[in-house]
Amino acid sequence: MNGEKNLTQLKIGEEASIARIDTTDGKILKKLMALGVLPGMRVSLLQKFPSYVIKVGNTRIAADETIARSIIVIKK
Repeated sequence: MNGEKNLTQLKIGEEASIARIDTTDGKILKKLMALGVLPGMRVSLLQKFPSYVIKVGNTRIAADETIARSIIVIKK
């Protein structure tokens, strides 16, 4: 899989591009899309504990581990 990993595997401060959202839960998918978490967007991991905090564009988003694992990224 051409360097794909889930968001939880990034180090704090690392940046990557979102490749896809890997979930069968329509609610999670709609919520992430509404927040601008879309394939092709650049994402950086700001924090891992107590919850994952990511930055997409000018938006900071807190997510639990299940949601963070569903965000598949590629480091460039």
